[in-house]
Amino acid sequence: MEEIRLLQSEKNSVVVGFSGKISINNAPEAEKELSRIRKENPQGGLVFDFENLSYISSAGLRVILNAAQLEKGNKVKIFNISPEIYEILEDTGFTRIFETHKALKKYSMEGFELIGKGANGEVYRVDSENIIKLFHKSAPLETIDRERKLAQQALVEGIPTAISYSVVMVDDRYGIMFELIDADSLSATLKGNPGEYDTYVDKYIELYKKIHAIRGDASQFLSIKQVYHDAISESAEHYSDEELGKLRALVDSVPETGTLIHGDYHPNNIMVQNGELILIDMGDMTIGHPIFDFLATAATQVNLVKLSPEYAEFHTRMPAELITKTWRRLIDSYFADYPEAERSRIEDQICIFSKLKVALAPYFGRGATPEIIQASIEDAKTNFLPKIDSLIGSVDW
Repeated sequence: MEEIRLLQSEKNSVVVGFSGKISINNAPEAEKELSRIRKENPQGGLVFDFENLSYISSAGLRVILNAAQLEKGNKVKIFNISPEIYEILEDTGFTRIFETHKALKKYSMEGFELIGKGANGEVYRVDSENIIKLFHKSAPLETIDRERKLAQQALVEGIPTAISYSVVMVDDRYGIMFELIDADSLSATLKGNPGEYDTYVDKYIELYKKIHAIRGDASQFLSIKQVYHDAISESAEHYSDEELGKLRALVDSVPETGTLIHGDYHPNNIMVQNGELILIDMGDMTIGHPIFDFLATAATQVNLVKLSPEYAEFHTRMPAELITKTWRRLIDSYFADYPEAERSRIEDQICIFSKLKVALAPYFGRGATPEIIQASIEDAKTNFLPKIDSLIGSVDW
């Protein structure tokens, strides 16, 4: 049926597109097609895309209502709703039944200035006050909107970060409109101003402590343990059932603290504006024990430096020696209240534990070369999995 078609089937969501008119004339057929799609794609949440829908009658509303009632209490999301159809949904109370999102503002890339590239896409300057973080075509709309919401919630929680406005369309790709932080990254500041290194590295460490001092709202942030369980599932083809069981046992053994976790904390994800640090790239923000943040930081600033100094420098935009120096300062200052022997034990624990992220490179290393991912897996099998039994239940700080 032309009016109802599957647009995307991902692990966590199934996106169904509606087009033309859904009325009494085609509602029965539309309901059958929607049911067929859902039966063949039962995973994750159901998402409707109304971008090409020009009209929906009461019979059409009944089709989406019946679909929503089969979702076991999980709200169906509707994106790209035109003003006219949004008014219908609002008048009928459907905006309380569904999670609704009005049609996105559309832009053309023509005239935008490319100011940065990363694993997820590019960043363009729109004007003197705004940028657009533009994602690859393969990025699900739901994931992009989640990053926008995480950035907004982090700001509410007191984390200094760029103001996020809305999800937008640029040609045929999704992006997020952000406040322009017209400043250098912390990595550029540390690299280019050696005389101010101590001042800014201390601020870097204090911001890390501030994040970990905040208990996150579990209704707004995912659990980091769930993220790691998803990563283990996605990496399953590389490991035996016994190895997968140990990976899951390690994740489950970490104490629950519910603190905020950035998930990719390093100086290239921080901007310096008027001497103050502004955290960016909030898409991995979760809640859990701080060791999960440290293992992500160590994966970049310790393991990746050893595995591939060139890729570590590309990722953090700092020379390997400066990355290592900054890691040393972070450990010594963050754990300054611990005796030296205990501080050394915790650092060793973090560095070994950080191999968990290396082991899950098929998930966390998306964007890296196949050679880097394969080298990460081999490194984990040699240097991590044989030690994993001693790590289970060892986190006590």
